[in-house]
Amino acid sequence: MNLNDNNDVQWQYKPTGVPVPGQTNSPQGVPSQAPANPAGPSVTWTASEYIHHDRGAGWYLVLLIGTVGLAAVVYFLTKDYFATGTIIVLGIIVAIFAGRKPNQLTYELTSSSIKVGQKTYTYNLFKSFAIIREGTLNSISLIPIKRFMPPVTAYFADADEERITKELGSHLPYEERKADSIDKLSRRLRF
Repeated sequence: MNLNDNNDVQWQYKPTGVPVPGQTNSPQGVPSQAPANPAGPSVTWTASEYIHHDRGAGWYLVLLIGTVGLAAVVYFLTKDYFATGTIIVLGIIVAIFAGRKPNQLTYELTSSSIKVGQKTYTYNLFKSFAIIREGTLNSISLIPIKRFMPPVTAYFADADEERITKELGSHLPYEERKADSIDKLSRRLRF
């Protein structure tokens, strides 16, 4: 059988270096498509992971008294060593985390997602955003669509607010919200 007799050939040989219409050649001579839609400019800033409160010895003393007192009450009411030990361990964990300093994170808003440190979240995971005002640092709270997904919080300085809200507002609706009761309690406890 002669290959020249078959007119239904689906492929065609093209030697390297021969330009193909609509494509550009890379330095290696392999055709490559130019990017169809380059990403637009992104908004990037650096801020604290969370608001850090300086806690003195008095704060830790109150934590110690509260932990021991709660453990004693639980022990006398239940005579349960496990519950008493759990309360003491939780008090120790709270003390350790209270002494931890926040990291500085890099936040980035792109045309399709928000990046918080090394984690990237696409906008379709959220239904809206809110600005929460907390002392020296303000934050943006991204309210998730999924019920059990926690909100994503991004802190920012006052100077960055306009460009951040403008970029986020082009992807998500703004929702007026205030700090919830857990946030108010943690602020009151300086945690």
